[in-house]
Amino acid sequence: MVSFLLIILVSFFFTGFVIRTKSIAGGRKGPGIMQPMKDIIRLWRKGSVYSSTTGFIFQIAPTVYFSSVIMAILMIPQGNSPGFISFEGDFVMFAYILALGKFLMIISALDTGSSFEGMGASREALFSMLVEPA
Repeated sequence: MVSFLLIILVSFFFTGFVIRTKSIAGGRKGPGIMQPMKDIIRLWRKGSVYSSTTGFIFQIAPTVYFSSVIMAILMIPQGNSPGFISFEGDFVMFAYILALGKFLMIISALDTGSSFEGMGASREALFSMLVEPA
């Protein structure tokens, strides 16, 4: 369980570290390493705003995406012990769980009814097809 929490915390620090390194390489001071955590706390305090054209899928997609990432993290082996969720063929399940989250985010973008969101969804699908086989 400690490794699960460590993966979650390190992911926030890693994002902040990458942004900070890019800004220093570009000759700027840049945000602090804790900035992604501050942004998440600030965004959790804000209310949700939904368009009148969106449906149920748009509302559940972020939760399903977050759940799929957490489920995938639980399938990663930690050290010598297997993951919390491990069985024969779990690598295939790992790939499908991550694909489910990506699919729902694309469908939720199409659910908005905006042409700009449709273009973004098609771009995301194209990048997913290019990156996922690697």
